[in-house]
Amino acid sequence: MTTHLMEEAERLCDRVAIIDHGRIIDVDTPTALIARHCPERSVLLTTADDGAETRFRAIRGARSVDRQGSHYRIEGSGDDFVGEVIRCVAGLSVHVTDFRTVMPTLEDVFLRVTGHSIRD
Repeated sequence: MTTHLMEEAERLCDRVAIIDHGRIIDVDTPTALIARHCPERSVLLTTADDGAETRFRAIRGARSVDRQGSHYRIEGSGDDFVGEVIRCVAGLSVHVTDFRTVMPTLEDVFLRVTGHSIRD
């Protein structure tokens, strides 16, 4: 199958080749390509806990913590990064009113390995 729709390839294909200007950049399963090229994860959460930012910065694997009022974006890497955030929130009894994870996609992989979007 040939497609420019990375979401379609990620959902339907067992193996994917990232091709740029006729050259194969990398070939593997969608999961392996994402893990290799985009190991970052983000957790978006909302809490009114005043001490939360300091606690979030201490999370193993956390690379950055951005705060906008009561909204936090915690970025990090590692297979268990999201689990570390959950353990921090649960273990310290931080009251959370919203919690979402943002995982990288094949589109992110394409951007990372080629330096441009598919549409460029």
